[in-house]
Amino acid sequence: MTSPNRRSPGRPVRRAALAVLALGALAVAAGLAACADDGTPRGLYRRHCARCHGLDGAGNPRAVDAQPGLDLTRSELAERGDRAAIRRRIVEGEGTMPGFGDKLTAEQIDALVALSLELAGEAPAAPEAPAPR
Repeated sequence: MTSPNRRSPGRPVRRAALAVLALGALAVAAGLAACADDGTPRGLYRRHCARCHGLDGAGNPRAVDAQPGLDLTRSELAERGDRAAIRRRIVEGEGTMPGFGDKLTAEQIDALVALSLELAGEAPAAPEAPAPR
């Protein structure tokens, strides 16, 4: 019979294994967060836009029929090259899309405008001066 104060020989091994698993999970989570937004325009897009618009800008195929605006590759605003309207939509949002004016800097918004034009196949023009916030 073992005394109540005596530890099972496997307990330290289990604790060490749990600690390694926890550290591994934290490392994976940190890596995913870093991948999502690496400071580049594509990183910003992945973090704030890709959930609805898809990584390639074409939107979720099951949702695009109901919400054609999800497909940035066929965006009327981008086809017209309407940087101001794209910027306004990113800042203020529209319909189910939230506005990002309070979450992103003017430079980040300008980068997403240029990326929106790029996704639609339009050559991005020189960015306008950032609008005052």
